[in-house]
Amino acid sequence: MNKSLKVLLSIPSIVILLIIPYNFFADLNVTNYNMIFNILVAIQILYLIGLIYILVQLWKNEQESQNNKWTWTLLMIFCLQPITTLVYLWAVEPKQKRG
Repeated sequence: MNKSLKVLLSIPSIVILLIIPYNFFADLNVTNYNMIFNILVAIQILYLIGLIYILVQLWKNEQESQNNKWTWTLLMIFCLQPITTLVYLWAVEPKQKRG
């Protein structure tokens, strides 16, 4: 996976990590809250499309063991999704290509 694709797939995760604390601490009226909620839903949809792409690429990799594929799949789906996705993209995925 090239660097520009990694950056593109990282954008929704980073935006989610920034919007969620803002939404938690901001004192928003109904109109602003609806706008932020709609933006968050759109970003979540983009994130899910990217997550599906990442998981398909993970499962296409024949060098990786079945156990490792399942571990990363379940981590990206159930455990701190935006953070785990960023860790996989920038720390784990390049090591797979070198090995």
